[in-house]
Amino acid sequence: MKNKMGESIRSLRKQKKKTLREVAVAINVTHSYLSRLERGLKKPSMDMIEKLADYFDVHKSYFFLEDDKIEEMSTGEKILTFEKDLSIENLKEKYNITHKGKPVSDDELKVMITVLESYRDSQNIGNKD
Repeated sequence: MKNKMGESIRSLRKQKKKTLREVAVAINVTHSYLSRLERGLKKPSMDMIEKLADYFDVHKSYFFLEDDKIEEMSTGEKILTFEKDLSIENLKEKYNITHKGKPVSDDELKVMITVLESYRDSQNIGNKD
């Protein structure tokens, strides 16, 4: 049986160059519990998924999307798909989003946000925040 959730947790932890103990302390669980999550021996609650998403600064949908769908995405699509804060202010502050070399307008960003939220809902990859 594939352990998507555990693989996702381990992958994020390694990307951030964190040890099991460091992450466990930060989210207030034991390192052995976190290890069991990564190995698929335990399933995390939604509260735990939210803690992990907050800690790793990703949208909780990251833990639900299948690898083949993630692999089909460009780097930019991945970043925006898993961005936690889809406010126009945050997107403008964190990203230089352009189309054909021109900055996108606030109206275009609103459309992008609506489409992304609809995508997340259609894939059943986390509740809307």
